[in-house]
Amino acid sequence: MTEVFNYPGFWLMATVGAYLSGLTLYQRLGQPSYAPPVMTGFILITAALLATDTSYAEYRLSGDMISFFLGPVVVALAIPLYQHLHTMKRQLLRIFLAVTIGSATTVACAVLMTDYWIGIEAISNTMATKSITTPVAVALAEDMNAIPALAAAFVMITGIIGAMMIPALLKLTKMSDPQSTGMALGVCAHAVGTSRAAELGQEYAAYSAMAMTLTASLHAIILPWLL
Repeated sequence: MTEVFNYPGFWLMATVGAYLSGLTLYQRLGQPSYAPPVMTGFILITAALLATDTSYAEYRLSGDMISFFLGPVVVALAIPLYQHLHTMKRQLLRIFLAVTIGSATTVACAVLMTDYWIGIEAISNTMATKSITTPVAVALAEDMNAIPALAAAFVMITGIIGAMMIPALLKLTKMSDPQSTGMALGVCAHAVGTSRAAELGQEYAAYSAMAMTLTASLHAIILPWLL
């Protein structure tokens, strides 16, 4: 069985199977915000890795296969962006300011709190990557004296919590319009948030995709310089 667990194709199939299991559960429960398919898949795969004593480095071999398809998926986000581009053109300055201030705030809070409570530079640097997509976060972690495996975990946890909480929180504060919700999901919850935005509607997805892309670009440029 050890040879099977060390085979990248096994974990690729296991990851897809875990996500499909989570999706089935999500649909049967009526698509509740507290049980997104990504969270269920994350829990199942984490449990499987612990049960089989498989390292992140070994699992990442299959993850690289999945990451290969992220490019076409991100490009596909251009469709809702294009359909709402006429509105976004009139809001470019506000969008840029919102993304810049929002991403700076979330990074500053995460790094300062981690530094205060834990005080380990590598973990603080890793926490700085929590609000961008996994491939970018892992790549940045390798250049920032951070921990790539931990970066991937932080990104996933941040995305799941953000996708669960942001729509409800904005609804409570009466700021749940598609533009605000989409931007918040894209800035704070990256790809998982954008997936949630797509469920809410096309306009949500367009603004989330815009915010996610700008956030990842800003972080990739600025974080290595700051940290």
